[in-house]
Amino acid sequence: MSRKQQRIFWPSLALIVLVLPAIALVASRTRKRDSFPTKDATAKPSKVEVTAQTANDKAKERVEGEIIAISPQGFEPAEITRPHKHFVLVIENRSGLAEVNLRLDRERGGRLREALVTREKLHWSDDLDLEPGRYVLSEATHPNWICHITIRPQT
Repeated sequence: MSRKQQRIFWPSLALIVLVLPAIALVASRTRKRDSFPTKDATAKPSKVEVTAQTANDKAKERVEGEIIAISPQGFEPAEITRPHKHFVLVIENRSGLAEVNLRLDRERGGRLREALVTREKLHWSDDLDLEPGRYVLSEATHPNWICHITIRPQT
């Protein structure tokens, strides 16, 4: 290789080595941002609607659901507000942790639920009929991971 080719080759190689990881990083962050709801306070939590049937009369009842994701940064969204009525809470474990210990407490004390979610089981759900008030969803080993749940009285 001539001296002139070397002056072009080595800087070009260095540029490629630096630029490719940067592109990969930007692409992965874009994918992560698209996968989880934003932490923006104006963002609406994901809602799902399921149909339940009673065993006796086969009547169909519409039940709303709230989806909360756990990312390596914590719960997303960090707060939800909903009316007082039966709903299904769905937690998607995208934290990458081997296990997540979920706790649902009344804001002023009193544990309502506790669940251990392993990496093998990425989703956890529970039927809830919470009284109006404020609740806290947390993860036992990450004190900063908190989702506030507010249940409004029905009008």
